This record gives sequence, structure tokens and C-alpha cells, in this order.
Amino acid sequence: MSKLYAVIGLAYLFPAAYVGAADADGGFGPEPMQPTLYELRWDNGTLGYVRTHFLGGRWVANDFDASTLTATRVRCLRFYSSDNWPNGTWDGCHIAVYRLSGGLPGRLLWGPEFARGTGAGFQWCSFDVGWALPKGVLTFVAAVEQPYGYPNCDPYCLDTSPATGRAWTYYQGIWEQMETYTNLMLRVVMEGDIGVEPTSIGRVKALYY
Repeated sequence: MSKLYAVIGLAYLFPAAYVGAADADGGFGPEPMQPTLYELRWDNGTLGYVRTHFLGGRWVANDFDASTLTATRVRCLRFYSSDNWPNGTWDGCHIAVYRLSGGLPGRLLWGPEFARGTGAGFQWCSFDVGWALPKGVLTFVAAVEQPYGYPNCDPYCLDTSPATGRAWTYYQGIWEQMETYTNLMLRVVMEGDIGVEPTSIGRVKALYY
């Protein structure tokens, strides 16, 4: 396995399967279920630009497609930001998940929930979601709101790679594609379950430990 990722469309999916079978080597009971995690992203991981909105109440978002995954649970939303600009503190944001229908963001599915970063400097802030997509809903939009105006806000960040056209903005009830030549650094971690046969636990542990 020279590559630990698969490509769906233009989005990178990084499988991060975790098998925590501490006592499974000698097990002969029902097939255990272990979590499998996939990180969906459009950015390349390299910070290129830092931005805020002058007015609060604006959202930035990425659309994602989970139709080829077995995972349908949104475990967490990850957002690249910083406390040290523009005002030297974490002000917090709102996170939410919207439906994507006909290529356009639509009805609110989950949230909004208030979240605040921790630590110092530019970093990935992971915010728990722990919510499963409704049956039949496999495309969605993950969004972050800047609730306060500049400078009392946390910035959003863009990468250094060519834009994929998956970034959106939302303000006063209107969704629009974000005008940018790069990608929004906002990711989603999806979680599903995989069945692991007791006889193969040793092999799986060898792969991931």
C-alpha cells in the first residue's frame, strides 16, 4: 500500500482506520465493530491567505460528497484558524451542516452550535459534531459562521492550491460560491463501522500499529 488515500472526484479522502482491539486476539464471540474514519477535504494543507469579514453574521463553507463512503456519521468539523489575529484571542464561531441539493446549499440539517478554538497560533481546530446524515442524504455543506464583526472575530484561511469551486459564502439568506483562486481550509471527518473477523485481528493490527 504505497498510497494511504483514495480520490473521490477532486476531494482527497484520507482513511484513518483505527482498530483498538486490545483483547480481541483470542476472541470468538460476535464480529466486533470498529470505527473507520475518513477526512474529507479540498485544501492542500498549506496556509496561503488569512481573511475575515468586516461584518458579522457571514458563513463560509465547503460542499462534500459522501456517496462512495460506507461512513455516514459526521464525527467532527475541522477549521484552520488562529487566536493571534486580528485581536489576539479566540472569539468563537458557529458550526452547522446544510443539505446540498441540485448542486446548491439548501436546508439546515444540523446546528448551528457555538464552538471556540483553544491553544495559541494558527492551527486546526476540531469541533465535535457526532451526528449521522439522514437516510438518503449523501451530499452536504459544512459551514462556519463569523458571528462578530472585525476585529472581534477569528479568521478563516485559504490554501495555496488552485480552487476546486467547492467553497461557499452565506449572508442574509443567500448562498453564493466563494470568489477565490484557492480553497477554504475547512474539513469534515466522517465515521463509519467496519466488521473485523476475530481470525483476522492480528493482520489488521499489523497494518495499523
